[in-house]
Amino acid sequence: MKSKLVLLLVDGLRADTARDYLGYVQALNEAGRAHWGSLRCELPSLSRPLYATVINGRTPLDHGILGNGQAGQRCGSSVFDDLAAAGRRSAVAAYHWFYELLAGVIFDPLAHREGSLPALGIDAGRWYWEDDYPDSHLLADAEALRQAHAPDFLLVHPMGMDLAGHRHGGESTGYTGAARRLDHVLAQALPRWHAAGYDVLLTSDHGMHADHWHGGSLPVERDVPLVWLPCQGGATAPAHWPRSQLEIRHFIAQHLGCP
Repeated sequence: MKSKLVLLLVDGLRADTARDYLGYVQALNEAGRAHWGSLRCELPSLSRPLYATVINGRTPLDHGILGNGQAGQRCGSSVFDDLAAAGRRSAVAAYHWFYELLAGVIFDPLAHREGSLPALGIDAGRWYWEDDYPDSHLLADAEALRQAHAPDFLLVHPMGMDLAGHRHGGESTGYTGAARRLDHVLAQALPRWHAAGYDVLLTSDHGMHADHWHGGSLPVERDVPLVWLPCQGGATAPAHWPRSQLEIRHFIAQHLGCP
């Protein structure tokens, strides 16, 4: 049976916050059903550049997405190209910047809200554009896509942690409360994904400083979780375990059997 994968890219989630406040995910870890690690994100530790890095496999200096304001600029080839070339199908539930990085056009909410990208093997997408779109709704979107399309690869990108960090700071009860709420939703979604045969890789684009921001080189802005949650259980990381954000593209492609 072919492998299937969910990449859960939780925006703005610090490594220490994930460790301390994702209780359900830690329960899987303590039960020997997860492999828990971390990595240091690339620089600048900003969202749009790092979205591009995760799916593209190159540093921001290399792929050219250097700030959050580069609307409509495509990031170049991505893991979706790898999967499409191998005949693997994808679905995406993510912030609209991902649509722009993949499609190379300015996002139009009235035209692109449920836009597929057939050339990239993306059969279906649900793209949101308001930062306060609830994580619970986004994960429900992702599950609806999974049920309707049964993709080989599902990218899920909730924004609640990043919004809470910008509003309250990375060491606030508002920020840790967002992590607790996300964990409650994951306790509903992850068992369904596992039951359907999906392995899950949980990580983040960047961390969050106490000053409500990120972008620099401090560990609180760069250190993010990297958690392997296989559907069959077992705490051993795959042999091709990524050691940096630059290796996530290759990890996904290799795990899904792309040459």
